[in-house]
Amino acid sequence: MGATENIQSASAGLPSSAKENLEVLSQFTDREESQISGFQLAIERVSRFFGSPAYFAFAVAFIAMWIAVNMWGKTHGWRHVDNPPFFWLQGLVSCNALLLTVAVLIRQSRMAQVAEHRAHLDLQINLLTEQKVTRLLQIMDEPRRDLAVQHGGPDEGASDMTKPADTHALMHAIKEKQSDR
Repeated sequence: MGATENIQSASAGLPSSAKENLEVLSQFTDREESQISGFQLAIERVSRFFGSPAYFAFAVAFIAMWIAVNMWGKTHGWRHVDNPPFFWLQGLVSCNALLLTVAVLIRQSRMAQVAEHRAHLDLQINLLTEQKVTRLLQIMDEPRRDLAVQHGGPDEGASDMTKPADTHALMHAIKEKQSDR
């Protein structure tokens, strides 16, 4: 069974709105991945491999074998041996560490960009949702306000909920709160 079939079978019991949301998320991911250059994709694959348990096991086995073979060779008179403290091994490990660090930083940079795009999208959706909810509350509050006028006054708590949030004031208050820390 392919990945698409697994996704389709897993989402079979979901409501249509959830399926539409999954499709939008899938398209978003596909769009983000289509913008990755071939070089970037190669770096990410290498980075993913080097972060795997298989590579860790390989690295430990390679280092142990290097030390064992060189110690055995030293006792048997080999001329070209990497003597302790194994300078050639240190050079290989250092080069590997440098390349891995650069690959991980490149991958993290792209992942940070994707996270920033998603956070911006989340903010837009949250603001739109807040606007819609406020409008719904205003529509639902109209009959209550008419009754309140006839029966003794407005409900201040309910009327506060029908006012749209001032996002600029809210962001300013958050920044002030964070700077107070």
